[in-house]
Amino acid sequence: MLITVLIVIFALIALYLGWYLLAHRNRSFLVFKPQNTPSLSHVLIFWGTELILIGVLSLVAAVLGILMFTVIILIIGCFSGTLMALTLMTYMH
Repeated sequence: MLITVLIVIFALIALYLGWYLLAHRNRSFLVFKPQNTPSLSHVLIFWGTELILIGVLSLVAAVLGILMFTVIILIIGCFSGTLMALTLMTYMH
């Protein structure tokens, strides 16, 4: 039961981050200015879509309760978050 709640929380965080990145692909946020850097806008679209997909798959994993599927989605989600952060660091000025 606890793992299901934690997976749902993970899914909500991934969905929020994905939505946030997609919502800010054409306006400034934090230290990033995607309107001045077209490639940054494309990166935000990619990572936003990918995180939303991870969030949806995490919700499916929580509902199905298949342990291996849940573990795979969590591993992919963790690597995705790390790679997203490393990718965005290349655009910091």
